[in-house]
Amino acid sequence: MIQLGLAKQKLAYAYSIIAVLIWSTVASAFKISLRYLDFLQLLFYASIVSIIILFVILLTQSKTKLLRRYSKEEYLHSALLGFLNPFLYYVVLFKAYSLLPAQEAQPLNYTWPIIVALLSIPLLKQKIGFKSVSAIVISFVGVLIVSTQGNVFVLDFSSPYGVLLAMSSAVIWALFWICNIRDERDDVAKLFLNFNFGFLFILVSTPLFSGVTVPEITGLLGLSMLVSLRWELLM
Repeated sequence: MIQLGLAKQKLAYAYSIIAVLIWSTVASAFKISLRYLDFLQLLFYASIVSIIILFVILLTQSKTKLLRRYSKEEYLHSALLGFLNPFLYYVVLFKAYSLLPAQEAQPLNYTWPIIVALLSIPLLKQKIGFKSVSAIVISFVGVLIVSTQGNVFVLDFSSPYGVLLAMSSAVIWALFWICNIRDERDDVAKLFLNFNFGFLFILVSTPLFSGVTVPEITGLLGLSMLVSLRWELLM
């Protein structure tokens, strides 16, 4: 039992290291891809790949039958979650990345754990102690220091609109995370539905406000990183 516990702990450390590597490089990958695709086009192609992968997982795990068991209310819930993520969250986030340097956009977006902790008080009825409040304040100050490159009192951002979008993306993700954690359906099945509903919004928005073009190979690098990030974050 002890050896099994140690093996699981080592596996957890390995996953943690992989997650850190993905998170640390995703901002650069996004910026590279946004040189070749606009934010809607990038989301369009990433969503297609995500849906295909999820469908393959459903087939290999014999979970497609679960889709027929869900009620209309559960499908409506998936539509809401799909609107929040991948549609609204990534539209706002990618637009922020297109306006801000990666070193500003990423820390601002990563305030979502702070937002989750704050929203969990009214939405999940959780209590936060003094230590948690102190950690939130320290984390927020750290984000400000990194985002402003040390000019905390000046708050000199390259794009105030981009800052607003990056912070908004954190709030959107926090809302999605709280709604998703309260959904007790199978993870793969509900994600497949969420991405399908989200893609419907993307499918309408992309031709209207952008256009569908064939991406260059370099632009696909960020696409693959985005898909990898989704699985690390959502699964």
